[in-house]
Amino acid sequence: MKHYYLLVLAILLVAISDMRGQESRSPGDKELQRKLTGTWVTAWGNNMITTNVIAADGSYVSQITGPNGGRARYEGTFLVTNGIVYGKAIFEKQPVTMRLHIIQLDSHELIWSNDVMATPITFHKVGK
Repeated sequence: MKHYYLLVLAILLVAISDMRGQESRSPGDKELQRKLTGTWVTAWGNNMITTNVIAADGSYVSQITGPNGGRARYEGTFLVTNGIVYGKAIFEKQPVTMRLHIIQLDSHELIWSNDVMATPITFHKVGK
């Protein structure tokens, strides 16, 4: 019976060490979340500019400015889970959810898309 418990313990230790090894072999969600941190800007139709300031914990503030000085601002979260960015925000008192697929993410450029965008959106990093 004692051998049985030692065998179970050995299997558990191997399984735990294998799981830890997998985390260190790929960038994973924590690394993607870290790379998302910073200030990202994109320009789009009719001279609109969107600025997203994303904190290390995933909270963000988004500011949209228009050509006539119009502004919209909202806050929410961008959290990476299984390589996908899930966003939540309140925009004009309405909850908004997003599911964003990262196409490219490095220290200067973020390209992502979702299931309803015709073309991916490219952001450029302007601050940490």
